[in-house]
Amino acid sequence: MNLFYRTFIVSFFSGAMALTGAAQPADPTNAVAQKRAYEIFAMENGGDAVRGRQVFTNIAGAACIRCHTTDGSSGRVGPDLFAIADKFSKADIIHAILDPSASIDIGYDTTQITTKDDEEYSGVIKQATDAAVDLMGWDGRVFHIPTANIRTRTVTATSFMPAGLQSTMSRESFADLVAYLETLHQSAQGGSMPEQIPMATRQMTFQPFLDPALQLDHPTFFAEIPGFTNRYVVLEHAGKSWVIDHATGGDKKSVLLDLSHTVRYGGATGLLGLAFHPQFVQNHQYYLKYQILEDNVIYTVLMEHWFNDDFTGDSGKPGREIIRIAGVTQDHNGGCIAFGPDGYLYLGMGDTGPQRDPQGHAQNLKLLLGKMLRLDVDHPADGRGYGIPASNPFRDSTNALPEIWAYGLREPWRFSFDRATGDLWVGDVGQDRFEEVSIVRAGENMGWNVFEGFTPFSDEYRRADEKFVPPIFSYSHHEGVSVTGGYVYHGLQAPAMQGRYVFGDFQVGRIWAITQTNRQLASIVEIGHSPSRFATFAEDQAGELYLAGYDNGLVYKLDLAGVDPTPIESKTLAATAEHVPVRWHYTLQAPATNWFQPDFAADQWNYGPGGFGSRGTPGGVIRTEWTTDDIWLRREFTVSPELLAEAKFISLRVHHDEDAEVYLNGHLAAKLPQWTTGYVEVPLSAEAMAALHAGRNLMAVHCHQTTGGQYVDVGVEAR
Repeated sequence: MNLFYRTFIVSFFSGAMALTGAAQPADPTNAVAQKRAYEIFAMENGGDAVRGRQVFTNIAGAACIRCHTTDGSSGRVGPDLFAIADKFSKADIIHAILDPSASIDIGYDTTQITTKDDEEYSGVIKQATDAAVDLMGWDGRVFHIPTANIRTRTVTATSFMPAGLQSTMSRESFADLVAYLETLHQSAQGGSMPEQIPMATRQMTFQPFLDPALQLDHPTFFAEIPGFTNRYVVLEHAGKSWVIDHATGGDKKSVLLDLSHTVRYGGATGLLGLAFHPQFVQNHQYYLKYQILEDNVIYTVLMEHWFNDDFTGDSGKPGREIIRIAGVTQDHNGGCIAFGPDGYLYLGMGDTGPQRDPQGHAQNLKLLLGKMLRLDVDHPADGRGYGIPASNPFRDSTNALPEIWAYGLREPWRFSFDRATGDLWVGDVGQDRFEEVSIVRAGENMGWNVFEGFTPFSDEYRRADEKFVPPIFSYSHHEGVSVTGGYVYHGLQAPAMQGRYVFGDFQVGRIWAITQTNRQLASIVEIGHSPSRFATFAEDQAGELYLAGYDNGLVYKLDLAGVDPTPIESKTLAATAEHVPVRWHYTLQAPATNWFQPDFAADQWNYGPGGFGSRGTPGGVIRTEWTTDDIWLRREFTVSPELLAEAKFISLRVHHDEDAEVYLNGHLAAKLPQWTTGYVEVPLSAEAMAALHAGRNLMAVHCHQTTGGQYVDVGVEAR
């Protein structure tokens, strides 16, 4: 999947599903009330996964299996649901069924084609070449439409799955279907990754940097303007860009360029990248990368612009087009441009789809798609808006385009150059199973779509004797689903972090730091959890790092000074929801006063996976929605005698919003006021430490919410 369709709730069900069972609408005349009733019922009732699989696979009744695979093959009209429970919460799955067109997974928009013969087709693009488009309908039929016969081709943000499907089934069947989908997990980690990425002994903090009153709208880029220490530029996904003066008296923003009527905005397209010319202070030149729609074709364009004389905004002069690259679909356009230490402009292009790169764009050296390009913007030549650097690896080849610097990339979303070594680090967004981080060098083949991460993907475009360069690090969708590349840290405030590459995952908000030796992973540690999903990191002139929150529009300075990157050598006694959907008994109604005692009978409570909270709460991994004022939780966990004997220190791993209290075996372990913005370590009270014993233990939690977002999840760690 691509980054920006992960910024919304993914619509998993883009095909028609005729669900079975007797409908039990809360109010047949009120669709909103009906959907809410089904949502509440499914959230509060676990459902039966065995019955749910029958709903999913029943050809005579439910048509789910007609449109969706669950094995990673993506062979049908709808998105493959392989490991969907690793990627999204129960609440998101429910909402995707109830509101199928609220958001559409990248590559599964409805494409409508009208031919010159006045025939009309509607479906999902499975193949698209210069000669023809293959369109798959909800029933699996594929229509082969010659390009020469196409009059119009439009993309609509509409799912094939019709709204109101909940009215065709009982609430019990709906809950069963959801329960089955919650069982779809990836069975193996794969990649170059430890079984569990260790936490840093001390994690970083996020310091709000810009005034929240600026109200940035889905920022995709943030940078310090060269030559200034308190002036910055921000790009917004929909096409606006701003100059921001950061001052103690209050931040002020002014328009740089408003391209909202030019940019093709949505999903993988929009205003995505900016680069300052190496001589910016002298020539005022800067470059923008974005997508436009012309004659039903999406183009990625690279434009040259100029700041005005006082560097407060654009000069107003017409921009100069450097290059324009036609995409095949709206998928995977790449998101980054940057000048290298050699003075040339690097541009990352994705394969542009369709999903799984069926035409092998990334391996085709006669195309610019799925490549890292290297351009000389200062010396246009041969009728182009750029020149070809003499050292480009394919400059003199008759079998490859001279702009190509490296190939075999799927969606190079964010990349950066190590200011100490010149290494080009790339975060490349994966397909169904793995994300990857690589150091990319001239002329190299990074593997897509022959490989996804370290794992073979397809042999269709494999060439004999071809050398494929593996990534430094690849992580499965157990850990995250959309990599955001970052920077090698070279600031002065955090000596312990020097030389570590800091990056993260957009969807889950986790941030890691890695080191490498000869492009082999040497170490990795998790150093923080973002308050918001993020599309970009930033590096200032002093080497300090920042992060722009895509959802909340806030820019944070990463306080790395307090980070101790030494991995916590911990063992999990009771897991949190960060990696697995641990199930709890829970109730939203005030229980009896002895609710936290081991002998309390909670059989009539609801049963569902943690964490519990409202969607959008910073740092939360929402698997069961909780929106009332209070929630009470109980779960059992087992501790081996050996582990308990070896443990020198035991703590809670907890994320709470707001007031929480935690009991272990009936004893108060911690009383936690206010809230956290991510998972933190809380030492156990002496009484609770003494209460832990080998064998089965009980953890009970109460959380009270007053305003804003809410979330609670608790685990137990030993060191």
